[in-house]
Amino acid sequence: MRSFKYIALSYLIFVISTGTTSAQRWNEGWPVLKTYEGKYLDEVAMPLGGIGTGTVSIGGRGDLRDWELMNRGALGYLPAFKLVAPTISNGPFFALYYKQQNKEAAVKVLEGPVPIKEYYGDWGADAVNSGFPRFETTQFAAAYPLSQVSFEHKDVPVAVRLEAFNPLVMGDADKSGIPVAILRYVLTNNTNQPVETSVVGMVPNYIGVDGWSGKPKGNYNEYRESKGLKGLYMYSDGVDKKDVNWGTMALTTLADKEVTYRTSWAKLGWNWTFREFWDDFVADGKLTDHPEKVKNEKRDSTEFIGDDLGSKSAKIKTPPATLAVKQILQPGESKQVTFFLTWHFPNRRAWDHGTHHAGNYGGDTIVGNYYTTIYKDAWEVAEKTAAELRDLETETVNFVKTLVDSDIPNILKEAGLFNLNNLRSQTVFRTKDGLPFGFEGTGSIKGTKIGASKSSGWGFGTCFHVWNYESTIPFLFGDLSTKFREVEFMHATNEDGAQSHRVALPIEKGRNFKHWAADGQMGTLIKVYRDWQLSGDDARLKEMWPYIKKAMAFAWTGIWDTNKDGVMEGSQHNTMDINYVGPNPQMAAWYLGALKASEQMAAHLGDKTFARECKDLYIKGRKWVDANIFNGEYYEHHIPEGASKVAQLGKGCLVDQLVGQYLSHTAGLGYVLDKDNVQTTLKSIMKYNYVDNFNEHFNTFRSFGLGNEAGLIMASYPRGDLLDFPFPYYTEIMTGFEYSTAAHMIYEGQVEAGLKIFKAIRHRYDGYKRNPFNEGEYGHRYARAMAAWAGILAYTGFQYSAVNETMNFNAQTGKYFWSNGYQYGTISVSNSDSGKTVTLTPENGDLMLRSFTLNGFGKVRFRKGKVFKKHEPVQFAVTANDAEAGLPAHAKLE
Repeated sequence: MRSFKYIALSYLIFVISTGTTSAQRWNEGWPVLKTYEGKYLDEVAMPLGGIGTGTVSIGGRGDLRDWELMNRGALGYLPAFKLVAPTISNGPFFALYYKQQNKEAAVKVLEGPVPIKEYYGDWGADAVNSGFPRFETTQFAAAYPLSQVSFEHKDVPVAVRLEAFNPLVMGDADKSGIPVAILRYVLTNNTNQPVETSVVGMVPNYIGVDGWSGKPKGNYNEYRESKGLKGLYMYSDGVDKKDVNWGTMALTTLADKEVTYRTSWAKLGWNWTFREFWDDFVADGKLTDHPEKVKNEKRDSTEFIGDDLGSKSAKIKTPPATLAVKQILQPGESKQVTFFLTWHFPNRRAWDHGTHHAGNYGGDTIVGNYYTTIYKDAWEVAEKTAAELRDLETETVNFVKTLVDSDIPNILKEAGLFNLNNLRSQTVFRTKDGLPFGFEGTGSIKGTKIGASKSSGWGFGTCFHVWNYESTIPFLFGDLSTKFREVEFMHATNEDGAQSHRVALPIEKGRNFKHWAADGQMGTLIKVYRDWQLSGDDARLKEMWPYIKKAMAFAWTGIWDTNKDGVMEGSQHNTMDINYVGPNPQMAAWYLGALKASEQMAAHLGDKTFARECKDLYIKGRKWVDANIFNGEYYEHHIPEGASKVAQLGKGCLVDQLVGQYLSHTAGLGYVLDKDNVQTTLKSIMKYNYVDNFNEHFNTFRSFGLGNEAGLIMASYPRGDLLDFPFPYYTEIMTGFEYSTAAHMIYEGQVEAGLKIFKAIRHRYDGYKRNPFNEGEYGHRYARAMAAWAGILAYTGFQYSAVNETMNFNAQTGKYFWSNGYQYGTISVSNSDSGKTVTLTPENGDLMLRSFTLNGFGKVRFRKGKVFKKHEPVQFAVTANDAEAGLPAHAKLE
């Protein structure tokens, strides 16, 4: 693990001396949180792409894999692999040409060794581009979304580093929603003689096919130059423009000299297509074009051009767009080559599952993509990105570095940042009107052996009880988070207040899913309170209030709290995919949090009667739950006499029995259950549900932990009474449940236990066993895993209210990161003779505060309010005054 000092306006810094030199392995301007090498590279694949745009992943060995650019999740898809007959070595690649004086030129693909597991297939090595000479080793350094790959080979005279990223601008979903993968190759001459170099990239034009369906038809590549860009524009004349797989792509470079290209390759027999490309490129590091069609001005028509054998050839169905940049490096000199891969696919279908649709809740209706309303085509994406690249990169680096350089434990930073990629995967999309939606997780083209099923997206409808757990979006993209609330209340809440916990599309059919989930609906009420506090947007709250009020009242006018006593005892559908009957802790905490949130929103809006109604129910419910279902160690589920015990919890110790309390802490609602009972319960969960060796654990369902791995199982039965047919997931582990519970432990001062769970999860996703950028559950890049960000919130004790213009933080000394969905910055806390000295610095905008609290220590009030200016550190003192705080103060944080 390495961390470097950031140099604000510099992209690259190199160590250069006389004679032979070596480039620094990593860009000192970029923060590094985690490095992978050796066997820990095998599964590394970091997605590059924006919010709602699709992605392509950069692999640990420098390859591009998992091409999910179109409108479906397609993990494992590699375009044109074995499609351009007869060659089998035509997948996407970047390669390096180099030539020293008095030596033969050579070419190596910019990838590390082929993984051993791909050595053996029906036709030999089952790896794309396996015929290329390649680098001996690679190393991968990351602080999402910044990734770097170092390529090493003892005989290559230049050091090579790839810097790959996609802009991530905190608080700006549009700038963080650009359909681009930025690939910068940095070359350094390690000899005392000049070296000729050329970097070439090839991407097949596979428009029309996405790994699930479709065929390429009439695909062509066109060379263009404009606004400092040179490159190849990929389009199709034959694919239906209404097809889900129709769109445009582009491979471009910022280089202004020595740029050569191929709009296609010569289509020859056997292996000669690849051989002809190789011979052309290795000769001088330049490309000779093989155009597949040209304009005949006299006849005003299109004709095909023959190949090198003199006969006309049918065109390649997925013509390789190939672009090269040649440069001469003087001794010790470093130069860079920047490529953009951009895309534009406008025809997203409603809840498209690739192999099937979500019945009446989706279908073939085109709902579009928001990002394609911002750009005309893939070329315009490249033009706009090139024009703003310096600012986009600086903003991205500043945000990531502010977090990485803070005194928050690395494991919390890693879990929070790396799971942020789920927001920018095909798990999430935005329809053309800008509203956001999400699957539970994305699918792979290989599907699942144990389920014998395939789907490009698992769990349609932005399933509320899954999405309730995530605490990433509201604290990083506040405006986007409020749009999720708009969907939930303005489009999914029915006239009687019942929420469709899966939203149908198109959005005017959003209420068509006539199923309600108690946990999902109560969670949305806590979330809308949280997002209102973070935004301070009273107008939005007033607009949604009629629907919020109906949704809250449905709890006691519908099927859940049937006798209106603040406790749910009716049939309660929930995220365990079963219906609890009788009082249980999971629904109890959700319900109490929703009542408390609704009471405070009602009071703010002057709805005193409803505020009083919610408050009375909250007081009754909290008193009853603590008195009746807490068993001294944890909260139990009470199944009513005579009710079926099939698919229930019973006396089990449930991993997320306090999930409503967890989310209430993130929202600043304070305790909704007895503090001592809460803390005792979390200790019991750690005692009874933590498994330190899954090789010895009996699991009846899906296995997310194997061998000597560790984690928190869903339920244990320390007091016996295991039901004959308990809820189905009770022996499993799933990271979203683990993160929310571990973060809650940290909130309660049980820091060692919380960090132990975070470490256990990330050990499972270590790059060797699983991809560090893909925590799955029901599908890959699962939405619930974005609960990981709450670890950062819990450790720092950060709370912010734009409504009251207040900020809270824990009182431990150090320098810490904070973000409220709109601004981010740092807090430094140090001891002083009179108490604590705090230095507050906003990094991306001004911040207004009327008070600042160090939890459990003291509060300072700014009488007239204080504006903290962007980039201007402000120091002030906080004296001990027994300030009340919504969160417990940590006596000691490791």
